[in-house]
Amino acid sequence: MESSIYPESFARLLLARLLFRGDEVYKKVHVLSGGEQVKVSFAKMLLQDINLLILDEPTNYMDINSLEVMEESLREYNGTLLFVSHDRRFVDALADHIMTIEDMKIRMFSGNYAEYLEKRKKSGNETKEDIEKQVLLLRNRLSEVIGRLSMPSKNDDVEALNKEYFKIMDELRELDNILKSF
Repeated sequence: MESSIYPESFARLLLARLLFRGDEVYKKVHVLSGGEQVKVSFAKMLLQDINLLILDEPTNYMDINSLEVMEESLREYNGTLLFVSHDRRFVDALADHIMTIEDMKIRMFSGNYAEYLEKRKKSGNETKEDIEKQVLLLRNRLSEVIGRLSMPSKNDDVEALNKEYFKIMDELRELDNILKSF
């Protein structure tokens, strides 16, 4: 806490939103699960006085509740956010600029991921293979959500899981329609 610009109450609130409650905030990091360690790292990073966050696959190891907290926290973040992610929904929710590397050139697009995909589709640059990869990632995420819906833990927000399920299904239908155009 000594390097944080925020009061302890703010840090405790962030940790509580990430499902660390009571004495759990005093646990040593090395005894936490991989997902819990990621959440602690994320919280620690957000509590620092920094103006640039660079994140590599930030949604890995995150449960749905923590993903929602992460998205909300990053939306409120006042600095610059640069991240790499294969989570299409996460990119669409947070990115307002897309940077890609194509044909050994960096290309920039101003807008969210859905707008980027629409432009690529219109220009004919998106390949069938690109869309099939997105479908595979969504199906993997869907499997995880279905598994958690079938046997929710005490920390699972069933309503959020249901929303996530329907959102993924909508995205899969959208991508299926795009695949039919190839």
